[in-house]
Amino acid sequence: MSRTLSVALREYLYNLRRPAFLFAVFGVPLFTLVMWGVIFLVVDKTENNIADVGKVGYVDQAGILASYTLSADDAALFVAYPTNDAARQALDEKTVSAYFVLPDNYLTSGTVETYNYNSSLSSAIRDRIRALLRSAIASELPEGTPVERITNPVNLVTHAEDSGRELTESSSAALILMPMLFALVFIMAVGVTSGFLMNGIVEEKTNRVMEILVTSVTPTQLLTGKIIGLGLLGLTQMVIWGVAGGVAIALGQSLPFLSGVTFPTDLALLALVYFILSYFLIASLMAGVGVIANSEQESRQFSSFISLIWVLPFFFVGQFIEDPNGVVPVLLTLIPVTSPISVLMRVGLSAVPAWQIIVSLMILFVTMVVVAWGSARIFRWGMLRYGKRVSLRDMIRAVRRPAQFTTTASKGGVSS
Repeated sequence: MSRTLSVALREYLYNLRRPAFLFAVFGVPLFTLVMWGVIFLVVDKTENNIADVGKVGYVDQAGILASYTLSADDAALFVAYPTNDAARQALDEKTVSAYFVLPDNYLTSGTVETYNYNSSLSSAIRDRIRALLRSAIASELPEGTPVERITNPVNLVTHAEDSGRELTESSSAALILMPMLFALVFIMAVGVTSGFLMNGIVEEKTNRVMEILVTSVTPTQLLTGKIIGLGLLGLTQMVIWGVAGGVAIALGQSLPFLSGVTFPTDLALLALVYFILSYFLIASLMAGVGVIANSEQESRQFSSFISLIWVLPFFFVGQFIEDPNGVVPVLLTLIPVTSPISVLMRVGLSAVPAWQIIVSLMILFVTMVVVAWGSARIFRWGMLRYGKRVSLRDMIRAVRRPAQFTTTASKGGVSS
């Protein structure tokens, strides 16, 4: 047991300092935040900057603005013109950067025609035009009617009784994005650590370091220690991201997008349970791939197939959003390789029946035990085999009747 823990501690500390892991934990989120910040700044400058726009003309054929007194800000931005020709001449002379026309039937059609030399008006100008017309129409209503009831007639608060979550209208998108983010964090945590495991086994086998290692530890101790150490590494990554996500949500309550959003503790606890089970399943598969592969390139070809099946729920994301308790989401919940991502996506969108989660965990646990047992036998059988391509029949034979392990390596392989 002490040797297993020694291997686990070595794997954890060694990979904790690896640039690839540090980039996955800190670099990817930081790079994503920086990119979002740059995009938001560019969008804000181009879409919300009114100072650089100049004057905006208007032609009021419907008589909506004739008796309305513009505010100081609106008077500094908008200029009235009696006819379309006058407004068009001002546009051609660049006296105004754009102008809009309220046709005679504006009150019944709501149509507003805009003219400018760019492909479209910025969102800031469009918002100012809407605000101007709302205020003008509100001024004709009975005295005391708040303008806010026209500009924002409904402050919608959604109470999701099946999941117990409460969201404002502006933060409803978070209901969809939150489970997606949890699934992506889950994928990266398991993918990075299991990839380290597979690459480490391939490298140690290729460089024949294993021939030295097995003189001090048994194959079972070596494999178990590697899986435990890298599993703790994945948990470290998830905890760091979870804390960062909770802090971001707490600090971002002033933003409309995050207003009313709370850190989903139930989703986090469920993700932790599924991480442990699915990690041991994927790590066992990756260990088997690493020990039968003769090169890192060959191991990546095998692992890419595993990864493709694992992220299969993302191909049906539309069905998860439209009907989280539909046939396809339920079916993917009961398949052990796809159940972690499927359950995380469903729990964030709706209330998943308890029996489906329990059955999913039981199937995943049994599958993990069987795969780990078979992978351990394949690892013991193939860890010192060099230069020989392994067939499916060889692996089945190794699982059913594992060869007697010996540390004596010959030129063609292992003496057994």
